[in-house]
Amino acid sequence: MSPIMLKNIFITSIIFLSLVVTSCAGTTGFMSNSSYSPDDITTTRAALTEDAFWQGNTNTIWDRLQHIPTHELASASTPSNPERAAWIKLAIISKKYNSNSHDLVQQLAAWRSENPNHPANNLFSSNGTLTAIADDHTPRHIALLLPLQGPMGANGHAVRNGFLSAYYQTLAKTHVQQTISFFDTSGNQNIAALYQQAVSEGADVIVGPLTKEDVQNLVNSGSIRVPTLALNYTEGSLPTNFYEFGLSPVDEIQQVADKAWSRGRSHAIIIAPDNAWGHRMGGNLTSRWQSLGGGVTDTLFFNQNTDYNQAIASLLHVNPVEDNRKKSEKETNKTLLEKQRRQDFDVIFLLAEPNSARQIVPLLRYYYASDIPVYSTSVIYSGSPNPQKDSDLNGVIFADIPWLLKSSHNNGRLYAVGRDAYAISRELPRLTTLPYFPLYGATGALTLSSSHQIYRRLPMAEIHNGHP
Repeated sequence: MSPIMLKNIFITSIIFLSLVVTSCAGTTGFMSNSSYSPDDITTTRAALTEDAFWQGNTNTIWDRLQHIPTHELASASTPSNPERAAWIKLAIISKKYNSNSHDLVQQLAAWRSENPNHPANNLFSSNGTLTAIADDHTPRHIALLLPLQGPMGANGHAVRNGFLSAYYQTLAKTHVQQTISFFDTSGNQNIAALYQQAVSEGADVIVGPLTKEDVQNLVNSGSIRVPTLALNYTEGSLPTNFYEFGLSPVDEIQQVADKAWSRGRSHAIIIAPDNAWGHRMGGNLTSRWQSLGGGVTDTLFFNQNTDYNQAIASLLHVNPVEDNRKKSEKETNKTLLEKQRRQDFDVIFLLAEPNSARQIVPLLRYYYASDIPVYSTSVIYSGSPNPQKDSDLNGVIFADIPWLLKSSHNNGRLYAVGRDAYAISRELPRLTTLPYFPLYGATGALTLSSSHQIYRRLPMAEIHNGHP
């Protein structure tokens, strides 16, 4: 059976460039001048007002500034240090104009004219290249390769709905004509043939596929003819015109480790599921933590047969029987009881889904680790508010996407992926030419690495009263 084209959307209207858009039409490839890598260690424990914050090379200082909220940058005062003042102004420009390439380019050029000898000029291209970004046009035809039936159908529809939501929202502002096509990848479709059909029918940008297997098969086909944004990650180098974007847990792991380190923690206990994902993420976390200078005191891997009470007590070097006996003695001093647990750690990394985490966190408190901060990734939060159950997670600090943390949206992470996939499909030239200037999207602050993978910088949240 021939591949199914489910829907074409044709919008014809007057083109009004209230937002300047970028073009992928007729482009054979975007060459990145980025030397940025998410593996670079730029974390510091110094505050913006301290000299130590400003130590390091240009990339290091810039990355640190990207982590400072706009209101803190705006309130910073550096009248006696013009170079630092210029740094701060550039960081504010990066955040304020991130979603409007035209205004961003104008502001960068103006900043450069005011600061021609500033080291941060190395972060962005010549004025001629900046102008070319602003002069580009939106892609005429975007084709999405998504599973829309079967086991992955719900995921595909979530991405589809998010993509269309962002498309129509942008259309209302820009009135730019586009064609959006959907191709169903479910079943036993030949992904390379489906891709070629989309291109032959006029697509100048492809978004998808979604599953790791399909992405790998498309990479292996070796015939990437137009800019393509896959929605999963593979191993190894990527061909020209091929980019990858998704909800990478490795991005989150690294940032959680960085946050804990920046807050003065250095000796960690890791708790993770005893499966392939848990061991892989635990290994990534250990590598990042050690690269920062931290040490891992102990690791607990749990599974469905784990007795959490016994496992957590053992991990913290508490004897449950002796502990219960002492607790029954009214004259026992609580402070003395707390000292019986091990004292060789100052942070806990908990990589657990909500059902497991809701059992583990109360036990950590029960066995005297209530004064130890617990960090996690988005795996600990279901994505929908559940204060009655999540009150057991109070105090946990975790990384997650802005779409869920900074609004009342409850339509899920893949919906947010769809929204950002649309934004990225329009902004690929800008992301490749200005790799140090993030696009602030529904899934995080987005930058494009030199390996052609989108990196997400995420906000952190702390659970209070069962709410993030």
